[in-house]
Amino acid sequence: MRVLTNTTKIVRLLGDYANVDYVQTRRLKDMLTKASGDYYDIIYFAKYVPPLIDFTRGIKTKSRLVVGMHVPIKIEHVNRPHHVVQNIIMPLQVMFYLRRLNAYIHVLNKDDEHYLTRIIVDRKVAFYLPLGTDTELFKPLSKFGIFTVMYSARASWQKGTDIAVKVLKTLVKKFNDKLQVKIVSYGPLTHLYRQLMGYGDVEILDYLPANEYAQLLSKSHALLFTSRYESFAQLPLDSLAAGTPVVSFDVRGFVRDVLKRDVLLSKYVVDFGNTKLLIDRIVELLNYWYNNEGKYQNLIKHLRSLAENFSMKKLTNTYLEMFKSILMRQ
Repeated sequence: MRVLTNTTKIVRLLGDYANVDYVQTRRLKDMLTKASGDYYDIIYFAKYVPPLIDFTRGIKTKSRLVVGMHVPIKIEHVNRPHHVVQNIIMPLQVMFYLRRLNAYIHVLNKDDEHYLTRIIVDRKVAFYLPLGTDTELFKPLSKFGIFTVMYSARASWQKGTDIAVKVLKTLVKKFNDKLQVKIVSYGPLTHLYRQLMGYGDVEILDYLPANEYAQLLSKSHALLFTSRYESFAQLPLDSLAAGTPVVSFDVRGFVRDVLKRDVLLSKYVVDFGNTKLLIDRIVELLNYWYNNEGKYQNLIKHLRSLAENFSMKKLTNTYLEMFKSILMRQ
């Protein structure tokens, strides 16, 4: 099987089992142009934004086209003009992929899957499959002695960085000697972290290599996740593999589809905007660490067990079967 893709996630999943070529682009037109001079069984195009609209007129291919929606079809908590525009254009773009390009649609969350099943007749052209985590890179390690809250996201409105700063400020002011904060800093709103200076043990880190990042995640005691909207939310899955509990808003993707449905972990998923409960759940984990370590260690085991269901190795066969089923369709 020959596959052309623009995402390294497909390369990592299928690289040992298929002939996978990678091209760095966010435009479908670029991929179709490359495929027109060569033959691929599958073109897997990961859709990001920008651009909202892909123009592909006049380019034809015999390959089966799979569009992976690595961006939500619909944005939640809309309060920006471009969100309104995206919520109009993105569904139209999906219909263009389906009807004009005869594409198959791969979604990363059940909300988008339910949306597609309402608007299309042939449900076999839409697939829900989650992404996987590298359980060899992300694995439980000995924790820091002092309870550590980690925040790692592109500092932006989408990721709720403004909310995260308020939550972290409350925590470090209240638990100055019992809590530390580690922030991996990048993105347009990094200036917000200045509000945390002088309040407690707060360390702001630059970009980290993958192995150092995985170690930091593993040694932390809680991951704060405040996104307003997601398509999948990879970081909470990696955090589970690393044995670090996730305290998060209810956001589509892995959080809503998996964490919220888990008996032990659902209470750490709170309604959007409920920062008081978000703080209370982190404090609960802090108390486990200092006063009931056995309960905390059992929680780590549960996290790891759940994450192993989404290991790269387990999902590889699922993705291969998806592509094979597409190739078998007339």
